[in-house]
Formats: sequence, structure tokens, C-alpha cells
Amino acid sequence: MKSSTHDGDPNAEHAIVRSGVGIADVSDRGKLKISGADRATYLQGLVTNDMLKLADGVGMYCAILTPKGKMQSYFRIFGIDETFVIDLDEEAIEPTYQLLKRYLLYGTKAKLENVTDAYGHLAIHGPLSETLLRKACDQPLPELTIPHCAKASIATHQLIIVKTNECGEDGYDLLMPVESITPVSERISETATSHNIQPFGAIGSDALEILRIEAGTPRYGRELDDEVFPAEAWLEEKVVSLSKGCYMGQETVARIDTYGDVKRRLVGVTISGSSLPEYGTELMGKDEDPRAAGRITSAIHSPSLNQVIGLAYLRKKYLDPGTELTVTTDGEIHNATVASLPFPR
Repeated sequence: MKSSTHDGDPNAEHAIVRSGVGIADVSDRGKLKISGADRATYLQGLVTNDMLKLADGVGMYCAILTPKGKMQSYFRIFGIDETFVIDLDEEAIEPTYQLLKRYLLYGTKAKLENVTDAYGHLAIHGPLSETLLRKACDQPLPELTIPHCAKASIATHQLIIVKTNECGEDGYDLLMPVESITPVSERISETATSHNIQPFGAIGSDALEILRIEAGTPRYGRELDDEVFPAEAWLEEKVVSLSKGCYMGQETVARIDTYGDVKRRLVGVTISGSSLPEYGTELMGKDEDPRAAGRITSAIHSPSLNQVIGLAYLRKKYLDPGTELTVTTDGEIHNATVASLPFPR
């Protein structure tokens, strides 16, 4: 059921998540573990959020910035059993590990490990996901808010449950030893059947990508990289603590917060026709400005809207919803219209 190899119909899987519960094996996501007495102070001068507040059960979104304030890495981090566990996109595993390793100075009482292969990771999304988990867990499901976590067990297998909404629906991530994936997923499936929690089914990476883009959720390697300020992706309140001390890139973040907006922002676009523009495809305004209005970062065909939609970075004067643009795909010029995020469903 691993998302990278699942061979289902993404439109049908999309419908399952929008009305019931979909489950995906996303164990290809990375996991880094940081342990030791100095784990919080080690990260405090490096990441954007306040590691001194990361107690057990607390989750945070974080970034590591360049000295100029742009995003070298983006991830979630959780306090679990007096250790920190980082969850991040597959593309970010090695560069983030190497970046953290570079700043782990001799004598620091902290240990950094890449534990990706040891972790299994199930993602459950849909309006009935909480109902299903409450039935499947061996004990009462703790009340959680995004992005915090708690210990639980399913079919006697110990796991960490994380509250999320990356797909625009109620959702949970289940982190566990890799050998627990099969028995836990089987128990969840059996619970859906025995309690008539339907529709229920496995979902793959194509469906997850559709849901992500409809929700307007940025992803590392697409919307997020070392050319993007957090504020350009509307992440400043999500990943940045303005009250903590210095960290790499902090001066730029503070200057943006104090003196004004960035020159571009992440928005949604609807696009005519059926062709999908590739990553980096330019969008042009319908005014006389010869410069590109912006560029596409992700595009899919949306089952909810029955048309091509995408995420794009646009210059400030083109940000208003309803602004008309053009995009050239497969040699043909198509109309594009700026849309608010998340897209309507």
C-alpha cells in the first residue's frame, strides 16, 4: 500500500478522502532523530521556531534558512520521549541531515540520526478519520490540535498519532516501527468494515498530490526551496517565532516583519484547457508589462473543480483573486485566473 507504488484511480481515491477516509503508506517520508541533553539548545540557534518550547507531545513546523533568510529546509518536529523526531519530505532528507550535521559542534550533548528506514508512517485523511481512529485505537484517542502528537496503540502496536490537515480534510499521521505497518493498517481496515465507516480505501501519491494542491499546501522541492522566503509562501506565522533569540537568517525575517511585504506570494490559479504546465512555466499578465507575472510550481487536474489548477508565485500586482493571466503549455496559450487558497471543494 506504499504511496509511491500504489496503482489506483486517483480520482476515485480523491472522492474517498472528500467523503470518507483514505489511508496511505507514506513511509518514504524522512525521519531524523535528535537526542541528548543539549538537543533544544543545539537547534535553537539554527531553526526558525522556538525549540525551548518543544516538550513531549508538542509539534511544530520549522524551517532552516540561508543567511539571507531563504528556506534551505522545511519540516515538522515533535517532542517524543525526551527526544525530537523530524518528519520531512523525501527530497529533503539528505540535505537536511547534512545541514544539521554541519552545525552539530564537538562537545554538544546531542546525537543526530537518520532513522527513516526504522519508521513506518501511515497517513489517514477524510472527514471520518477521527471516527475511524477512535474505534481502531486500543485506548481512547487523545484530543489533539494541529500539529501536536500523542502516544497511542492499535492492535497492541505502539505508535505516535499526529494531528494534521495537509490535504484540506481532518487528518492524522501515524508514526510507528516499520514492522508495525501491516498489522496496524489491517486493524484500521477491519475497523472501517466492522463499523461501516465508508467510503474507505487506500490512496496513492497521485491522489495525495491532487489533495495537497487543492488545499494549497506548499511542499519542499516544489513551492519551497532556497530561493523562497517563508513569507512568500504565507508560512511566517506557521514556522517563525518572532520572540526567540538569534538564528541563521533571523535578521531578514525580522526586517520583512517590520518594514513590509515581500515582492511575490504563493497563490492558486485555475487554467483553461487540459494540458498541465510544467514546474517553472511562466505566467504572463494581460497588461503591457513585458516581465513574467510569476511561475507555476505545481499543477494537476482537480476533480473538485473539473479543471486544471495550480500553485504559483506571482508578483504583488497580480495577487488579487480574479486577476486574468496567460500561460503557454504544449505550444498553446491558455487563460489562467488567480484564485484564493484553499481552492473551493
